[in-house]
Amino acid sequence: MPKGIHDDRYRALIERLVAGRIAAGVSQTVLANKLGKPQQFVSRYEIGDRRLDAVEFVDVARAIGLDPLTELRACIS
Repeated sequence: MPKGIHDDRYRALIERLVAGRIAAGVSQTVLANKLGKPQQFVSRYEIGDRRLDAVEFVDVARAIGLDPLTELRACIS
């Protein structure tokens, strides 16, 4: 089984976060500010240089108006 950022389910989850951020009209900088993080934090997980942990995933999803459980269910079904 693939692990980490190369797992298809993880990549799908990140793609959903990116699409949700863009659909909400939120820039990486604005999202980072909402999270209290530098813009590079958002950029690095979006391009696959950094893996989000579970708590960070929930924070990101909520910051862009997504339901974390809905997003997880969509990627693990």
